[in-house]
Amino acid sequence: MPTRLPRRKLAKHSARLIIEGKTEIFDQLAALLVSEHRTQETSLLVRDIEDQLAELGHIVVRVESAKPIDEATRTSIRQLFDGQTVYIEETVRPELIGGIRLSTPTKRLDRTVLKKLNDLRSMSE
Repeated sequence: MPTRLPRRKLAKHSARLIIEGKTEIFDQLAALLVSEHRTQETSLLVRDIEDQLAELGHIVVRVESAKPIDEATRTSIRQLFDGQTVYIEETVRPELIGGIRLSTPTKRLDRTVLKKLNDLRSMSE
């Protein structure tokens, strides 16, 4: 029986291939996870790949906002991570009311109206 590759080794190898632009790695990873009955590891593997990418100077930034962000905001986000390649994953969440929430594998910045309202509520309790 073939040995099972550890998730972190898969992540390290995948991150290098992603940087090289070899997007077929996504299909290959999906096939591997399905064939080895490891689909429950998908979220962990994605996080591990993002960690590896960050170590190699490629940051995945999750952006949540009430409305789609414009190009000026994208540029500002990229400038926050000067010298690194930034991949922006945007999610529109109207319940945030306004503002923006940024998340990387190691940091989080929440400047949403919803967060400010929740902070005010907790202060009055």
